Amino acid sequence: MSIRKIIDWAIQDQKSEMKGNIASPFYQYQDYAGSWVWACDVDLGGGEDNVLRSVPVAANNREVIYAEQGKGVSLSRMGSGKWAITGLSKTLNSTVHMIFVSFVDDVFQISGRRLAGNIIRPLSYGEMGELIPPFGYGVLPYGLQGKFDAQGNFMEIVEWH
Repeated sequence: MSIRKIIDWAIQDQKSEMKGNIASPFYQYQDYAGSWVWACDVDLGGGEDNVLRSVPVAANNREVIYAEQGKGVSLSRMGSGKWAITGLSKTLNSTVHMIFVSFVDDVFQISGRRLAGNIIRPLSYGEMGELIPPFGYGVLPYGLQGKFDAQGNFMEIVEWH
């Protein structure tokens, strides 16, 4: 097998699989065939508009529907071209642990570390009360989703339906 064929196969394989994080609770969704399936929203990371809505869970995958929000999942492209959640992932694609290394006279030294990325999870009662200071808790609906950076600092409210 040639190098070109191996590269083409790897590129094609990459286009049919993705990783993401669960960004909403699971709910029942009626698919294009009229069947009721379990679905959720999936955050692909890398930007504000990078959330897939109503992604169905592949059949016979009970472990996924019991997964908590923020858990990494694997997505596969179905024959119709739409994405489906096919299993749990061992990695989170929206967080990265970077270690900075400097080399001096062939000796390396760790010069710093940084955790980057974001996590989507429901806001707690306390966090909802702090978002709108004049009104406090009660103005925002329970179950509201928030995006947090890797250190746990609040970034923004994520709308989902």
